[in-house]
Amino acid sequence: MSIAEKVFLGSLMKAEYLLKDTVVQPEQLESTRHKEIMRSMVELKRAGKHIELLHLTTLPDLESLGGMSYLSELLSFADPEKFDKTEKLILDLWKEREKRNILTVAAMNDWEIAKVIAELDKINQMKMEDHTSLQQALSNIYEAPWEDQLTLKSVTTGIKKLDEVTGGFQGGEVTILAARPSMGKTDVILNPNPLRSILRWEFPFTSNGNIEIPQNDGKGF
Repeated sequence: MSIAEKVFLGSLMKAEYLLKDTVVQPEQLESTRHKEIMRSMVELKRAGKHIELLHLTTLPDLESLGGMSYLSELLSFADPEKFDKTEKLILDLWKEREKRNILTVAAMNDWEIAKVIAELDKINQMKMEDHTSLQQALSNIYEAPWEDQLTLKSVTTGIKKLDEVTGGFQGGEVTILAARPSMGKTDVILNPNPLRSILRWEFPFTSNGNIEIPQNDGKGF
């Protein structure tokens, strides 16, 4: 079995706060036993119990998970100081397995090469917080043509070019207008247009700051 996964699970047992911080999901582990052990840890955490050897030994399916001896073995592999590196290694290994699965599915379904490349690129570009499984990803691909596409609602800035760049004001976003001195930032705010009305009436707590950077200090930006 993967040494990385043993280090990962052992570290969770030794420093249980890591379970809350980790981006790795049980499904991203390779070993079926390790998946079940991590799921049990998650369930214990949700129940408000500590993830420690004592509580893990009370699990009803303890023997199928390897018993007390295997849990003790996992704990001996614990290395919280290297947790970030271990986490990254596990995710890299998961990505490689997902790529192989995509190639297998592509061969079975006679995908076009462009589609295969696109799906492989998605795996390569996945960040650590992405947890989409291959099954879910494939389901999204096949269902997308029949799903209603959501249109983001926005409030126009009143300036066409600015709307083209920002898409207007979106809910939950902060838009910052920045430029070098004397480029017209103040004119944009003070001239009569919908942007000024929005800033003044829709967002009464918005303050219009004007931080001028001396020309000599602006080098290198």
